[in-house]
Amino acid sequence: MITLREARLKFSDAETYTFGDTEALCNELLALVRSGAKRATCGAIADFEDGKEAMPVVGRTDISLHWDGTPALATRTVELRATTWETMTAEMALAEGEDETLQGWRTGHKRYFMRQGIFAPDMKLIWERFEVIEDFGEAP
Repeated sequence: MITLREARLKFSDAETYTFGDTEALCNELLALVRSGAKRATCGAIADFEDGKEAMPVVGRTDISLHWDGTPALATRTVELRATTWETMTAEMALAEGEDETLQGWRTGHKRYFMRQGIFAPDMKLIWERFEVIEDFGEAP
């Protein structure tokens, strides 16, 4: 297991992020990334604009955290697309690896964004395709 300080020394320009909004969802999404099923994600532009999260940048390696804040993975952004919840394509949704259909993605992501209090069909999203650079291991 690597510390966050050690991960930041290894990837000095990295930002940190956590998948999901609960420990269970974070663990589920990390498992999907580790299995290779999940190679994309999306976030609300509103979260990036208000500083809750750092905007992804193509080519930058970032550190995905376990729910407890310890490093889980190093990922590199390889593609970004601006979209909305209602214009998300099946190809993009399925690359997120969480659902088998676009409708499944819509249902799950609507619930997620409603929990955040920001859902709207025309909400602006940034979709990110990434590759795993390093797996730091399971949480202690």
